[in-house]
Amino acid sequence: MMTGILGGTFDPIHLGHTHIASEVVARLGLQRLQFMPCALPVHRGSPHASAQQRCEMIELAIENTPAFSLNRIELQRDGPSYTIDSLRRIRQNAGFRQGTDCLVLILGADAFNGFADWKSPRQILELAHLVICCRPGVEVDADLFAANRVATPEQLRERKAGAILVLAVDAPDCSSSMVRGVLQQGLSARQYLCAAVADYIDEHNLYRNKCD
Repeated sequence: MMTGILGGTFDPIHLGHTHIASEVVARLGLQRLQFMPCALPVHRGSPHASAQQRCEMIELAIENTPAFSLNRIELQRDGPSYTIDSLRRIRQNAGFRQGTDCLVLILGADAFNGFADWKSPRQILELAHLVICCRPGVEVDADLFAANRVATPEQLRERKAGAILVLAVDAPDCSSSMVRGVLQQGLSARQYLCAAVADYIDEHNLYRNKCD
């Protein structure tokens, strides 16, 4: 059983997130993928929407995709959200079968290029594989943990943890900050969002001004 973990603020979740998640599930043959919103991100500012609002938007975005689920583990503890702590907790859960189940941590190219500065990066690689999703033209640091690189999903599946696979993905060119910027200008961001999330943002008047 391989479980994908896609972390982030999801402030808000957008079509880029769900497109990447769907592509990774399909290309790696993942049985499930969990969206893991962070409470207090270490490398960026505090989220604009509340934790509950971000979770509700995630649930709306994934409700029609059985392989997707919401993991609230980082919202259930105090302090900054460190990936190493979350992976340890996930592996300790009763549903995780030691020796047979694998975790696949999904990162963007920018996040991976700063991976050496994360808390306990080598320990993360002892607990999970990394899949680096990048759009064409985006550079990935070729020297970073080069010994862990694999070229294909098949090679990744041969290991229990520690493999790093770079996947070129054709994801929509959007980001949460872009969506918030569009909304702050009083414009529509529906082209970047699933309809249910766009309706939720309108209903709760989120991101419409810098005080949100």
